Amino acid sequence: MEMRDRRRTAARGRWALWMGSTSWGLSTSKPKLLAYALFSAPYSFVVFLLPFYIFEVGGDKAAVGISFAMYALAIVVFRPAAGWLADAVGRRVTNIAGGVALAVAMAVLGISTELLHIYTALFLAGVGSSLINVAMIAYVSDVGGLENPALYSKMRIAAALGAVGGGLSIPAAYVLSKVWGYAAAFKALAVAMSLTTVVALALVPEETARLALRHKSGDVAAAFCITAMGFFIGAATGVYGPQILPYIYAKFSLSPFAAVLVYLPAVVAWLIGPKLARPTALSAITGGALMSAALVAMYHSPNPALFSAVWLAESLGFAIVSTSLDQALSRHVKGAYWGRGYGVYQSVYNMGYALGAAASGFLPNPFYTALLPLVAFFALAAICQGSRRISLTGSPAPRLGLG
Repeated sequence: MEMRDRRRTAARGRWALWMGSTSWGLSTSKPKLLAYALFSAPYSFVVFLLPFYIFEVGGDKAAVGISFAMYALAIVVFRPAAGWLADAVGRRVTNIAGGVALAVAMAVLGISTELLHIYTALFLAGVGSSLINVAMIAYVSDVGGLENPALYSKMRIAAALGAVGGGLSIPAAYVLSKVWGYAAAFKALAVAMSLTTVVALALVPEETARLALRHKSGDVAAAFCITAMGFFIGAATGVYGPQILPYIYAKFSLSPFAAVLVYLPAVVAWLIGPKLARPTALSAITGGALMSAALVAMYHSPNPALFSAVWLAESLGFAIVSTSLDQALSRHVKGAYWGRGYGVYQSVYNMGYALGAAASGFLPNPFYTALLPLVAFFALAAICQGSRRISLTGSPAPRLGLG
């Protein structure tokens, strides 16, 4: 009896080792995300304050679209290489390199005086984002994301909390602009964001045991479907995303800071949406449908309060669909190639975003135009999920099936 119990204990230990149990020290299931949260702080600063700074230096809504297209272009070019780097030299080194690039980008904004400086800064920010995001999502996969998709949700929530912290730059800009003017206030806060990023470098997590090594199978067709779906979601968000603040600024005659306040309720979506996501086609389609309905309602909203409520719904849908695709991809890419897999996926996503953003400033109705790539997204999701060859839902390790 005693011998049988020992054999059972040994068998459980071997199974735990294979599955990456925390008791064997291979999977923490507690990713260290503080550095990632701090790296996310410049997001709110750039998205919500940069458009109005562009107006200060003589740009227009087309320049706003081009600025964000430069950011996405850098991601298209560098993210596959970032994925290779994350696999080849490790998540930590890649993260640190990305943090340095992001800090330099914010410093360039801090000394900028013309549109060319802004375009350069956004391109550098895209390089930093490429390195940071690929390294972090591969790191989360390493520490147990394959068995526990909720870890990807925690990663998204950490980024959202960092963005909320970065949102403190908005009231700070309001106060400082009263004393120095908007342009000087923006540049001072850009320097502060650069220093915050430097602090985050000391908090980058150590390299992890490669749980990726035990996941030795994947499916190219399913990974291709997920990546193509990401392209159409990226194209949709690129078409309307950069133009939301200029749109409500003009439509409702709001001050820049009042326009930003309309967005604030949407922050809640990024604390809830990732928790609702699942690595399934149904989850991704549900998120896309919510985005589509919200885009129509955003264009027809008669006042800022209703627009703010609908923006919350749009953000919730986007949080669900983007997290769902993140969760699904790791199930169809070999673990040894997680960094490269995410690098290619995010590059393709941002190729769509760059194309949409570059065109966004020339479109009379970016909200309705964004529905076109979303229709393509739905069609592709239905084809992929309906195929006998492809299923976006995989099973956890050791073998990721297609059913």
